[in-house]
Amino acid sequence: MLKRSIIVLAILASTSALSAPTITIKSINSLPELRIVGGEESTPHFRSYQVSLQSTSGSHFCGGSIVADDMILTAAHCMEGVDGNNPQMQVRVGAHSLTDGSGQVIQVATTYTNQEYPSLSKDVAILKLAEKITDKNAKALTLADDSFFANNINVGSLMTVSGWGTLTSGGAMPDKLMEVAVPYVTNEICNSPEAYNGQVQITEMCAGYKEGGKDSCQGDSGGPLVVAKDNSFVQIGVVSWGEGCASANKYGVYGNVSTLKSWLDSAMAGNEPASGLAGGGDTGGGDTGGGDGGEPDEQERTYFAFQETINYQVGDEAIEFVLDVPEGINVIYIATRGGEGDVDLTAELMNDEQWDDEFFDDYGFSYFYDYSSFYYSAQEGNDEMIVIERPTSGEWKISLSNFGDYSEVELTFFAH
Repeated sequence: MLKRSIIVLAILASTSALSAPTITIKSINSLPELRIVGGEESTPHFRSYQVSLQSTSGSHFCGGSIVADDMILTAAHCMEGVDGNNPQMQVRVGAHSLTDGSGQVIQVATTYTNQEYPSLSKDVAILKLAEKITDKNAKALTLADDSFFANNINVGSLMTVSGWGTLTSGGAMPDKLMEVAVPYVTNEICNSPEAYNGQVQITEMCAGYKEGGKDSCQGDSGGPLVVAKDNSFVQIGVVSWGEGCASANKYGVYGNVSTLKSWLDSAMAGNEPASGLAGGGDTGGGDTGGGDGGEPDEQERTYFAFQETINYQVGDEAIEFVLDVPEGINVIYIATRGGEGDVDLTAELMNDEQWDDEFFDDYGFSYFYDYSSFYYSAQEGNDEMIVIERPTSGEWKISLSNFGDYSEVELTFFAH
């Protein structure tokens, strides 16, 4: 299970905020859509507190909420690779569409990231803006405290989560803001063996349906989970993580605003050190060296990643994706696990010059003389893994076998 920062931030933020080699998807077949699952388009500007966190080139990578006229609340994991004193990011407020130029774009001046994430799962961060929000369609919401939570949130209470999650892994995003209503689920239920088996902490909360079908998903990280109260909105949670999206017994997990409010108030008052997520330049701790907001260590930075649950039946379109891999990538990791059936993995460099010495074994499998250009994993069952160290630059095709059925298999991909 991966935190959504890897799925989202690595795909989008690295295109501008970090000067680094960046893998991009050239084409993709048969992977499920990644988005607000089971939801619908929001009424334009009704979710006036909603924010899009963006690279300086305008690429959306996380959600957020307006908590003051110059303050944004988002997830700590969205601050991966960020220098708190020089964030090199912007926010768009007051927008329903991310492509029509509406809303107000404001640079982020400083970020305050809870440094107890991820060990204590305090997945929150506050962004101080370089100027005040003035867009007429942008409005701050209220943050829930312990009293509000206790008096207003019960088992089954409906809350709304919203965002611009990607429509396909690494692909286009929806033009309009999406939202979905999900019920509150107690941590006791969320920590049951069939759900997260004790992984959810007191600083987190859950929402969703036992049967699945509705959920936040990749691209929605850092976004708000809210309830309406007295003609205003109160934020209950911050989109944090989950296993897959909208799967049965795998509820969405959110940072619990009420249990984290004291830290949020302190950060909004400027009483916390400017910081990003550890490994991302200035962490505000003073003991990591640098002090100049330098780039993260090359070995620690993730440039591209995603995780998805996949299903296939013989006769369907095969699951595959083509990647444009630049020079400077250290490793590509592809793995599958769990589920039913039997899946195999293939990774091949799409360069015709590599395939001159092809031959077939007695079972019809093809092999190539240049093993730096072709990788194959065919274990019994679904625990497969391919690791490509220092991959040759160019277009790589990643394929999953199409000669047998498989279902509920977890596919993980990352490269750095």
